[in-house]
Amino acid sequence: MQFAKNNPLVSVITPAYNTAEYIAETLDSVLASDYANIEVIVVDDGSSDNTVNIVKEYMARDERVKLICQANAGPSRARNNAVEHALGEYILPVDSDDIISKHFIGAAVEAIESDSDIMVVTCRCEFFGNRVGEWKFADFKLSNLATENQLPATSLYRRRDWERIGGYNEQIIAREDWAFWIAMLKDGGDVVKLPEVGLYYRVRTASKRFQDRKLKAFAIDKLNRFFPDFFQRELGGKLYTQRSHSRRINALKRFFRPQSIRLADAKQGFEFYMKALPRIVKYAAEDKTEVRFGSEHVTVEEFPVAFGSYKCSAAHKAYQQAIERGEDVVGCYSERRWLLFNKSYLVKK
Repeated sequence: MQFAKNNPLVSVITPAYNTAEYIAETLDSVLASDYANIEVIVVDDGSSDNTVNIVKEYMARDERVKLICQANAGPSRARNNAVEHALGEYILPVDSDDIISKHFIGAAVEAIESDSDIMVVTCRCEFFGNRVGEWKFADFKLSNLATENQLPATSLYRRRDWERIGGYNEQIIAREDWAFWIAMLKDGGDVVKLPEVGLYYRVRTASKRFQDRKLKAFAIDKLNRFFPDFFQRELGGKLYTQRSHSRRINALKRFFRPQSIRLADAKQGFEFYMKALPRIVKYAAEDKTEVRFGSEHVTVEEFPVAFGSYKCSAAHKAYQQAIERGEDVVGCYSERRWLLFNKSYLVKK
């Protein structure tokens, strides 16, 4: 295999929580990689078993292995902690009970170095343990990322993209890798899937993948909270627990509750935030008059539900008046219910 000429450092980050039974097999697979320029950062997340001692034994034998210990805070905090200490240009998460092939890291580096538009390199995956066979992910498509996670957590990405999106969201304790990929890719970026099997995913009854199923509704609520513009753009509204039906449900809701937005000429980039405005206000802090559109702070004035003109809501009238006064207006949102009731908002900078 021909690696990139400068052989950039790859930081393999491994959260570990009570995986003494498996972590040696994981570390053996990583250290056997035919791409040698790696560091392996294990973050012990408050284990009560022998995990830390096993990692220390590997540290004594191989200087590429490093250990960070933290109080139990979950995998998102553990991954962020690892990346904060990482020196590599590229990051590869590997869970502490999984195995990677010896060729995966080198092939992934070669792929991502070949094109600056590539943000993520993944691979084919196989189950082992309590289940065997290929773990089939559909070919990546951004519109489908809105209803299912199409990428395994063990995928190579650039550290600078982790920095750009603010790392793993520590408020999301289930499906956190799905949230991470949405944050990274929702505004563009290519994904490459290597043709070889690079990841062997251990299936066991205590694995996080099974535990997360119990938190499905919680996870979807968090995803809607943090990515309202993405789901609005891709699904026409929110993500539902019946994920594959979300587009249909949203289309039906829009039929019975048509919405109308007006955007100032210079504010067209806020279109999907405006369409998702009622949900953004719902999830806002106690002061619901100030919300965020991405990195921007805006102020919201809500007009009460009332009978009104069929042609023009109270917010639309206020928007026109604010434009005439030369105020920095983002736009207005109106939603019609039962034909005559208007719910509307005026948004300003």
